[in-house]
Amino acid sequence: MRVNIKTFAAVLALVVAATGSSNAQPNEFYKGKTITFLINFTPGGPTDFEARLAARHIVKYLPGAPTIVPRNMPGGAGIVGLNWLGQAAPRDGTVVGFFTGAASKTTLGDPGIKVDVTKLGFIASGPGTSVAYIRKDVPPGINKPEDILKARDFWAGGLTPEADKDVRIRMQLDMLGIPHKYISGFRGSAEARLALQRGEVHMTAESMPTYRASIEPNIIKTGEGIALWYDPYDDGKEFSTPPESQGIEAEHFPAFYRRVKGEYPSGELWEAFRVVNNVGTLFLRTIHLPQDSPPDAMAALKDGFLRMQEDSDFKAEAQKTMQYIPKYVTDKNTEDIFKRTMNPPPQIRTFLRDYIEKGQAANGRR
Repeated sequence: MRVNIKTFAAVLALVVAATGSSNAQPNEFYKGKTITFLINFTPGGPTDFEARLAARHIVKYLPGAPTIVPRNMPGGAGIVGLNWLGQAAPRDGTVVGFFTGAASKTTLGDPGIKVDVTKLGFIASGPGTSVAYIRKDVPPGINKPEDILKARDFWAGGLTPEADKDVRIRMQLDMLGIPHKYISGFRGSAEARLALQRGEVHMTAESMPTYRASIEPNIIKTGEGIALWYDPYDDGKEFSTPPESQGIEAEHFPAFYRRVKGEYPSGELWEAFRVVNNVGTLFLRTIHLPQDSPPDAMAALKDGFLRMQEDSDFKAEAQKTMQYIPKYVTDKNTEDIFKRTMNPPPQIRTFLRDYIEKGQAANGRR
């Protein structure tokens, strides 16, 4: 399933405009209530940071002035929190899942997922991209992205072989034909970043909020590492540059590949990469209520996320702290695309499961 990011933006603009001109009376579903923002990764990571930012600002746009309390439930590279929302969370609208990776893990057929993600209440998606970066001291020396073509037997690090960022890193290196070693098991982005700074791994990837807030100032600008490429948006016909990547001294991966190889990749690995890339960028973040939650809660939260992202204080704080302003897309068409995207063609899913199993077998092996 290919999603046109221009259509995403156009739909978002129309919905925001419609919301701004509406005279409808807000519902008071959340009056006097406490909402838990359930975050499926550890404190201090990009998901946590963005969720807490949203929690501070969306409260202004939820009629009834509820209290919002963030709660981290990490584990299984995000699966523990996802399963808890689907299996055990109250279905009264008071627990909101603010997730990274729910879409990609479902598409990849992760066996650890015990819930049907398509049956959760869909509030919004948060498109975003990730940036691959590497230490400059990897022999024979990495001073510009194409120097990685000369590198040999370095460690690429990640969270788990099932994580879409890990899968994309391995696929990108394999398509380029670069020998490398792979290790995962880091509990979160902060731990992987520290491992790179200590030289325990040499390359990894990070989502844009953390890249801007931590990687750029502490690794790129200090001369310790460089950005290699970032993940593109893909409408099925052409690739486009995510607006949040402005200023990064790198290209999106297909542009880099075509520049150094003369043409785009082809074959099953390339087609599988495009599936993983789509689900990991257009649905990087997804926000959910448990199945069968009250319609008034769904409506209030959808409206709240739409209105919040136009708030000047929200945008100013996001730009100051993350150098990135998140966007949230809530329309019915996006929800339908989300549900369809969770079911790729059987041959692609089989290829991906085999590829992940190879990563599991290679994980940590010299």
